[in-house]
Amino acid sequence: MATGIHAGDVMIDIPEELDYTISPEVIDPVLQTAADRPALDTLPSTPDPAADHESPELVRRRQDVELKHDRIRAYLDATDQEAVVLGRSDSVSWFSSGGELGQGLGSDLSCVLLFINRTSRAVISDNVQSSRVFEEELAGLGFQLKERPWYNDPFRTVAELCHNRRVGCDLGGAESHPWRKEPSPLKELRKCLTPLERQRLRELGRTLSLAVEATCRNFDRGEREADVAGHLAHRLLREGVTPVSLRVASDDRLERYREATSRAGPIERRATIAVTGRRFGLCASVTRTVCFGQPDADFSRDQNLATMVGATYIFFSRPGQTVADAFRRGKRIFEKFNAPHEWMLDYQGVVLGYSPREMILTPDSEAILEPNMALCWSPSVRSARSEDTIVIDSRGYEVVTAAQNWPQVEVSVKGYAMMRPGVLIR
Repeated sequence: MATGIHAGDVMIDIPEELDYTISPEVIDPVLQTAADRPALDTLPSTPDPAADHESPELVRRRQDVELKHDRIRAYLDATDQEAVVLGRSDSVSWFSSGGELGQGLGSDLSCVLLFINRTSRAVISDNVQSSRVFEEELAGLGFQLKERPWYNDPFRTVAELCHNRRVGCDLGGAESHPWRKEPSPLKELRKCLTPLERQRLRELGRTLSLAVEATCRNFDRGEREADVAGHLAHRLLREGVTPVSLRVASDDRLERYREATSRAGPIERRATIAVTGRRFGLCASVTRTVCFGQPDADFSRDQNLATMVGATYIFFSRPGQTVADAFRRGKRIFEKFNAPHEWMLDYQGVVLGYSPREMILTPDSEAILEPNMALCWSPSVRSARSEDTIVIDSRGYEVVTAAQNWPQVEVSVKGYAMMRPGVLIR
C-alpha cells in the first residue's frame, strides 16, 4: 500500500516498505570498491610511455581530442583568430580529454599551457613537469612539446609562438564566471558532452552514488560530521575521484545554512550528504539523506516537496527549452505547497561539466538547453534537499547519479512516472 501526495500535475507515491537490498550473487567491481567492501582497485591505469599508443582506450581519447580540435578550428574561423591559449585547469582538462593537469587538487590554473591553432597543438611546460605531463597525461594524443626552464615566464614562449597574431585566451577574469548572462565563447565549446564524456560522466555518477550510499549505511550514530566526510573522501579518492565539494550536515543545520560545511557536531537524528566529485576532469553532484529512526512529520513533508520540485525541474529540462521555463515550472510546485520563497534561499541548480559551476541556473535565464548538456538541479526545503546530475538529450534525460542500493519513491509529472531517491531509514 502506498500513500500519495498531489500538486496539480505532480504526484509523489511513498511506499510503506522500501527494499534497498542487492542480490549477493551480483559481482560488480565498482560496487565492491565504492560501496561496502573495498577489496578491488579501479583507479584509472597509469599509461606506459613506451607503448605503441594503439590501446582502445587511448584511441578513443585521441578521437575525443580531435573532436575538440575541430571545435577550436570552427571557433577560430568564426572569430577571425589564429590560435587559442588555454591555461585554466578545466579548459586544459577538457581539450586533453581528461588530463589531470591542475596546479593542485582545487586549483583553477593548469600546470601547463596549451597553444592550439588550426593545424597543430602544443603543450608549453616547464622542465619539472614535462616528463610526467608527456608520459602520463598526454602520451599518444598528438601534442608537440615546447619545454622551458622552470624559472622562465611561460608567456615568453607564448609570445614566440604568436608572432603578433590574433590569439584567444581563457585566462580573462570574466571568461569563466558562472553568472555571465551571455555565454563565454570558449566555454561554449565544451557545454555539450562528447560520446566519451557522456560515458565517463555516467561512470563517475554511478561511483559517486555508490560511495555516498555506502557511507550513509555504515557510519555510527553520534559520529561527527567531519568524520563522516572523511569516510566518504576515502571512498572517493581510492576510486580516482577528487571531492571538489563535500558537505555533511547533521539534523537541522541545513535549514540554517543551506551550504553547510562539515563541522565537529555529532549526528544524532539524520545527516544529509552532498558531494561534487571530479574524475577525468568531469564533475557530477549528488545528495542523499539518512535518518536514524522514522523522520518527523515536518521533515517528511519538506523532503516530499523538495523531491517533487526536483522531479519537475528534471522533467521540463528539455532540448530547445529555456532555463527560465524549467525554473517557472518548479516555482509553481513551491507555491502550491505554501512555500513560495524557498527557492530564494538556496541555489536551485547549475550546468556542470569540467567546472562544477559552468553556469548557475537562474529564474530569468534565457539560455537554451541543448542535447548532451549536463545539469544538476538541487532544490531544498528547510532541512531537506533533493539533488542529482542529469544529461539531457533528444530522448529526454539520463540521471547519471541514479540511486543504486537505495530506497526510492515514485513521482508522477504530467502522468510520467519518475523514480527518485527517498530517505534511508536505519
